[in-house]
Amino acid sequence: MIITFSSMKGGVGKTTNAILTATNLAARGFKVLFFDLDTNNSGTMFFTMGIEGINDTIEIKNVFESLSHNSIDKYAIESRIKNIDIVPSHLNIFKLRGIGYNELQKTLRGYENKYDYVVIDTAPTYDNIVINALLASDIILTPLKFSSFDFTTAKFLQKQLYDDAPNQVNKWYLLYSDWQQKFANFENAPQTQFVHYFEDNFTNILKIYIPRTEAASKYTQQDLRLSTKSKTLTAARNLAIEINKLINMLTGEDVDDETKWVERF
Repeated sequence: MIITFSSMKGGVGKTTNAILTATNLAARGFKVLFFDLDTNNSGTMFFTMGIEGINDTIEIKNVFESLSHNSIDKYAIESRIKNIDIVPSHLNIFKLRGIGYNELQKTLRGYENKYDYVVIDTAPTYDNIVINALLASDIILTPLKFSSFDFTTAKFLQKQLYDDAPNQVNKWYLLYSDWQQKFANFENAPQTQFVHYFEDNFTNILKIYIPRTEAASKYTQQDLRLSTKSKTLTAARNLAIEINKLINMLTGEDVDDETKWVERF
C-alpha cells in the first residue's frame, strides 16, 4: 500500500503524521519505505540522524537520483529505525519539476514484495512532483488545522484531483491534526465552528483527531521517546491512540489502543 501525505499548506503536521505512520507500521513488524519528496528534509533528518557519513551518502542516494533512474534498490538507505528504509530528500528534485506524471509509479513498480507499505511525504505545494505522488497512491491523507486557509487549500486540492487525477478522488481523506479536546463540547468555540464548516463541505473527513501536543514534535524533531512520567502523559497517550486508530484503519488490524501506546512510540 502506498500512503501519501499531501497538503498545500505548511505547518499542518503532514511530515509529523507521515513519520508517526511509518514508525507505527514498522513497530507492528511491517517493512516500510519512506519516500521523502519534501525538500524541507525533516523526514530525512529524523530517519538518518546519527548514521555515519550520511551527508555524503545522500549526495548519491536520494529522490532525485531515484526518480531520474526509476529505481529504488540503488537509492534507498537503511534508516536507523528497524524495518524502515528511506529514499532521502534532496534539493536537486527541483530539477524534476517538469517530469511526467507517472515517473514515481514507474519507480515504485515491482517493489510490492519488498515493502508492505510506502509512506510518501510531499512538499506543501502543487506541482508535477506532487501529482506523481497523488497518482501513485492507494490512499491520500491531508491533515487539517482550523483555519480558513486550510479550508481554501483543501478545496483547491479537491478541484485539482478532479482535474488531474479523477480516479484518485475516492482515495483522498482529510483528518484533524490540531485537535483540542477541551473545546470539543463548546458550540461557540472556533474549533467547533470550523468542524461544522469543514463537514458541511467535505464528506471524506476521517474520525481521527490528532491532538495538539508537544509530544509529537519532541518525538519527530528531537527524537525524545514518550515517557510514562511525562507531564504531557495524557496528550502523548491520546496522540498514540489516534495514530493507532489511523494505522488500524490502514492495516485492517485491531491493535488495543489502551495497552499498546507506549510500545508504538
